[in-house]
Amino acid sequence: MASTQASFHSNSLQETVRPLAAFPENIWSDRIAPFTPDKEEHEMYEREIEMLKAEVNSMLLATGKTMMERFDFIDKIERLGVSHHFDIEIENQLQEFFNVYTNFGEYSAYDLSSAALQFRLFRQHGFNVSCGIFDQFIDAEGKFKESLCYDTRGLLSLYEASHVRTHGDEILEEALAFTTTHLTSGGPHLDSTPAKQVKYALEQPLHKGIPRYEAWRYISIYEEDESHNKVLLRLAKLDYHLLQMSYKEDLCEITRWGKELESVSKFPYARSRFVECYFWAVGALYEPQYSLARMTTAKAGAVLTMIDDIYDAYGTLDELQILTSSVERWNSSGIWDSSGVDQLSDYIRTSYTTLLKFNKKLGEDLAKRQRTYAFDKYIDDWKNYMRTSFTQSRWFFTNKLPSFADYLSNGAITIGAILVSSAALLYMDCALEDVINWLSTNRKLMAAYSTHMRLMNDFGGHKFDKERGSGTALECYMKDYNVSEEEAARKFREMWQDTWKVMNEECLRPTPIPRDVLKMLLNITRVSETVYKHRIDGFTQPHAIEDHIRAMLVDFMSI
Repeated sequence: MASTQASFHSNSLQETVRPLAAFPENIWSDRIAPFTPDKEEHEMYEREIEMLKAEVNSMLLATGKTMMERFDFIDKIERLGVSHHFDIEIENQLQEFFNVYTNFGEYSAYDLSSAALQFRLFRQHGFNVSCGIFDQFIDAEGKFKESLCYDTRGLLSLYEASHVRTHGDEILEEALAFTTTHLTSGGPHLDSTPAKQVKYALEQPLHKGIPRYEAWRYISIYEEDESHNKVLLRLAKLDYHLLQMSYKEDLCEITRWGKELESVSKFPYARSRFVECYFWAVGALYEPQYSLARMTTAKAGAVLTMIDDIYDAYGTLDELQILTSSVERWNSSGIWDSSGVDQLSDYIRTSYTTLLKFNKKLGEDLAKRQRTYAFDKYIDDWKNYMRTSFTQSRWFFTNKLPSFADYLSNGAITIGAILVSSAALLYMDCALEDVINWLSTNRKLMAAYSTHMRLMNDFGGHKFDKERGSGTALECYMKDYNVSEEEAARKFREMWQDTWKVMNEECLRPTPIPRDVLKMLLNITRVSETVYKHRIDGFTQPHAIEDHIRAMLVDFMSI
C-alpha cells in the first residue's frame, strides 16, 4: 500500500511496521474562535430579510415584464444565493415558460446571450429543453457563426450553457470548443471586470461551482454593476451574513466535538479534517433548514476519514481483516459486534469504538424519528465501504496492481461518496424509502456520481500517493492501456466530462424524488471539482482550499 513505513507500538510487546503517511497537519486547530450569535442582531437581520423578501417577491411576480426580463431576474436571484427563499415562485414561472415556449423556432429574435441563458436555466431546473434554440446561430457548415466571436456577453452565456449538456448534444460540444477558443483569446483584451469574469469562468464554470462560494463571488461582481438592484443586493448580503452566523455556530460545535474525540492523541495516524468536512457539508446542503443534515454529514465524514486512514495509512492486513469482519457482523437493530478487537492495536481499537458509538447514537435518534429504513441503508453502505477498502488494501499489501476496471469498480465505493450521501439523506425532509429505492435502482446516476469522485480524488492525490508507493487509478490505466501519465490524465478528463453528462441527463424531469436530493448529489460532486482540481488533493493538502473555506465559513461578509 505504501513505501513510507514506520513503527508504532501495538498492544503487544512487539513493534509492528506500518504504512504511515506524512499527512499535513490541521491548519485550523487554533483558528476557529468560539462564536455565539448576538440574539438581537440576529433578530434584527431576520426582520429586515423578511421585508426585503417581500419586495423581491413582488418584483419576481410583477406583470408587464418580458420573458427575458424574468429570466434575467431569476438568474440574478440564483447567482446571488437567495433562490432558496423563492423556490416555489421560480418553479412556477419556469414551468409556465416551458409550457408556452417549447417551440423555440418561432422565437428567433433572441440574441445569443438570452437564448443561452434560457437554455441553461431550463436545463439546470430539469426541463429538457431542445438545443434547437441555438440553430439560428449556426452557419451553413454546421458551425457557430464567426460574427459571434465579438459578442463577449453572448460567448460567456453560451460557454456556461455548454456545461449542462447531455449525450447527443453535439451542438453544445461545438459550443464549448468555440467559446473556449474565443474567450481565451479575447479575454485579456477586455476591460478589467469583464476580463476577470471571463478568466474565472474558464477556470470554474458556474454549473460546476459550489453554490455558496459562487454566491460569495457574484455578490461583489453584482455590486460593481452600476445598474444593480439595491433591494436584491441588500437581501443577498444579509442572507449570506445570516447563514454564515449559523455556519460559524455549527462549525464551533464540530471542532468542539473533534477535540472531545482527542483525535490528535488517539488517532495520530489520521488526517484531522473537521473543518474541511463541515465545508463539504455546507457545499452539499447550504440551505438553513438542513442544519442537522449538515452536522451529521460533517461528523460522518470525519469518522470516515479516520477509518479511511486506518486502511490506507496505519493498519496491517491482519488487523484490517479483523476490523472488516467485525463491521460485517453489525446489525442496525442493536447488535454491534466487537469480537476480535482485543487483537487490534490501541489506536485501531479506539477508532473502532468511536465508530460504534457514533453510529449507535445516530441509530437511536433515527429510531425515535421513525427513520430506521434510512439508517439500515446507511449501515449497509458502511459495510460495503469497509469491505471494498479491505479489498483495496489487500491489493497493495500484496503489491498487486489490479485492472483499471476492477480498481474503478471497487474505488467507486472506497471513495465514500455513496456513504456520505446516505448520511446526508438521514435528516433531509423527504420520503426516504422512496428516495432510497429510486437511488438504489438508478445505477447510471449513482455510478456516474461515485466514479466522478473517485477519478477526481485519484487525479488530485496521484502525486502524494505515488510518492508513498500507493497504486492509483492513473497507474492502473497506464498499465492496462500502455500509455503515458499525460495520456492517462487526458483520458481521465474525458471520463469525468462524460460522468457530468450522465448526471445532467439523470436529473432531467420527470424524476420521482425531490430536486433537493438531486441537487445534494450534484453539489457533493461540485465540491470535489474544487477540492481536487489542479492535480492537488485539497482535502489532504488543505491550504489548496483555504480561500474557499474562509469565504464560506470564517470571514464575515461586509454588510
